[in-house]
Amino acid sequence: MKHWSLKVKFGAYAASLVLIALGVAAVVMLPTFYFSQLRQVDRQLAADAEELFRDLENFRGAPVNPRKPLSARFIPVGLQDRLLVLKGPEGQLLYASPGMSADDLAGIHTGYANVSFEDKPYRIGIFDREPFFLKVGAPMGPARALQRSLLRGLALAMPITALLVFGGGFLLAKYAIRPVSALTASAERISINRLDEKLPMPVAQDEIARLTEVLNDAFQRLKQSYETATRFSADASHQLKTPIAVLRLGLEELRARETLPDGPKREVDMLLHQTRRLTNLINELLLLAQADAGRLVLEPEETDISPMIQAAIDDVETLTHDRGVTVETRVPRSLVVRVDQRRVRMALQVITENAVKYTPDGGRIRFDASIRNGLFRLDLANTGSPIREWDRDRIFERFHRGTDVGEEVQGHGLGLNIARTLLRAHQGDLQLIRSDADGTVFRLSIPIDGKETDPV
Repeated sequence: MKHWSLKVKFGAYAASLVLIALGVAAVVMLPTFYFSQLRQVDRQLAADAEELFRDLENFRGAPVNPRKPLSARFIPVGLQDRLLVLKGPEGQLLYASPGMSADDLAGIHTGYANVSFEDKPYRIGIFDREPFFLKVGAPMGPARALQRSLLRGLALAMPITALLVFGGGFLLAKYAIRPVSALTASAERISINRLDEKLPMPVAQDEIARLTEVLNDAFQRLKQSYETATRFSADASHQLKTPIAVLRLGLEELRARETLPDGPKREVDMLLHQTRRLTNLINELLLLAQADAGRLVLEPEETDISPMIQAAIDDVETLTHDRGVTVETRVPRSLVVRVDQRRVRMALQVITENAVKYTPDGGRIRFDASIRNGLFRLDLANTGSPIREWDRDRIFERFHRGTDVGEEVQGHGLGLNIARTLLRAHQGDLQLIRSDADGTVFRLSIPIDGKETDPV
């Protein structure tokens, strides 16, 4: 239910409330109606008894002795289809309906009661007027049939009513949230490159208008913060490049001195290694800042990527030759794609270095390149520990490193984000296809007819 749209939820809630209301109404109404029928039958039984007593007292030719049996001609026509047991002052049977005896209805002595006679329901009334004692019963079959009809009507009406209410609620919600839908569509068009856009203000000055104002203010603050962060990242990267270059040059000159002892020379080598790492990090941050600012411009041209992939394969074999890593390849001789060579080479370098870092000794790395359905695709697989489930959704985030990645594994958590950014600038992508006990597979994909793109 959490995946239902608001319109469906609104319709479902409305239909549920109506069903509950109808159910409560049925629980209250049916017993009330049933007892109302009982009272009506009781009144009719009392009227029938009064008619019989009156006839016995006033009817011409009525028997004088109340202890003698009565003939059926003394019973009013309206009572002849009822259950009747009439007794005298000493309890002697004066009259019983056909098929009845003095013992029938013997367990009832006062008031009214529901009984079953010959497997049929009856309502019995007991009336005592000296010198007679009368039991009269009316069939309850029609009343119970009416109850069943009402239940069937409710059972049929409830789903139909719920369906109608659901449809009405759905349409009403659709109309009510139409401004929200328009707001959502407008918000989806706002991206990193279109932060100047604002949400259109609705005509009505209601809650939606207030929400639009709040969102526009939030987008404006986000735009200002984003521009500030982008400028800072770019400016800091530029400002750091010069002093690090000077530092690196000084270290290289110091390293070149023949008089430098071996101990200090090793320390200088370590410092040079760290300055190279710092230079790479600055270049990566500068690249991301350009992409964030929309200034990453591609220079695509028709390129055969096969030699580029082969160079990456050679690098992998060189880096792993003493670790017993098997390198498997399936790369066609020619793979012509329209790309920016420098940017794609950088993305390819990131994922191959990633595979080398996380493949254990004696493991396996496989390159599988092809062009299918107008799409260049390179699947790079490596054996090793699988990426944990909770890391897979964040693996392309900046500065995120896997839970199991130790400090001995170099990196800053930027490589995969940079590679994906460069590939998406080509209208392509970098995806994690799977990561399990059999290994991890990343897929690099680019349309082969890459078109000229705006700055990213």
